[in-house]
Amino acid sequence: MSLLEKVLGMCGLNDQTSQEVKGVLEWVEQQGGVHAIVEHLQSGEFSEVVNSWLGDEKNVALSKDIVEKMFNSEAIQQLANGMGINTNDALALLVKYLPQLVDKASPAGTVDKQADLASIVSQLVH
Repeated sequence: MSLLEKVLGMCGLNDQTSQEVKGVLEWVEQQGGVHAIVEHLQSGEFSEVVNSWLGDEKNVALSKDIVEKMFNSEAIQQLANGMGINTNDALALLVKYLPQLVDKASPAGTVDKQADLASIVSQLVH
């Protein structure tokens, strides 16, 4: 059992939610981690969106269309393949979890590279 699976179990997540969170977190790591994703998005046209997730104001919500513009189709297909779902469902998971993940990994307005995984996962799903 991986560390991520142990943490998800400790948080008492149901199977579907834990699989969703696990899949998205693994995908985020494949993209270089939360920090790399934030840097990528801040360097482009989505800096205002990402900055809302980092700051104390309300998080700007995503749509599937926006996520498709944020990431290349290969990255989205990678998530879909890794989870055994279609790309539309993969987009829906990113819409649901990405703003929360960045928000929880950046309590002081910047992404904490040493963030506690258990704490982030617990906050992400509650």
